[in-house]
Amino acid sequence: MTGQGFSFSSWILIPGQADGMALTLDDTLSFWGGFDPADGEIIDVHHPQFGERVGGRILCVPRSRGSAGTPGGIAETLRNGSGPAAFVLGERDVNIGVGTLVANRLYNLEVPVVAVAPLELAQIRSGDRITIDRQGRISVSREAV
Repeated sequence: MTGQGFSFSSWILIPGQADGMALTLDDTLSFWGGFDPADGEIIDVHHPQFGERVGGRILCVPRSRGSAGTPGGIAETLRNGSGPAAFVLGERDVNIGVGTLVANRLYNLEVPVVAVAPLELAQIRSGDRITIDRQGRISVSREAV
């Protein structure tokens, strides 16, 4: 079996580089109430990815859902090491951006946040290998089935 790959450019919201396995969410997520920042688990029982953990993954999500509490949940999960290695968003999201920026600055982290067109986000599957470079280029590779 040979692997497949593709790449595309993104809008850089928070710069950085990352490499890891994708976790693609089928719906928006509240990081304040639908997610446990202590262990990175999705706890919203109505979410399609209920029970999944985001730790160390490249979290691919259309946008966040909810209030201004989202940045606090994101900053906490990044501080304690249970958060994603990066965010790939389907649209620019101020709450994810603020939470990540605060955590990066306060805790000397490098967690990038980038946005892509919704059609590009839809091409990424959970389990794909994602690399984000400092120029915002996203490379995706997957094993052929």
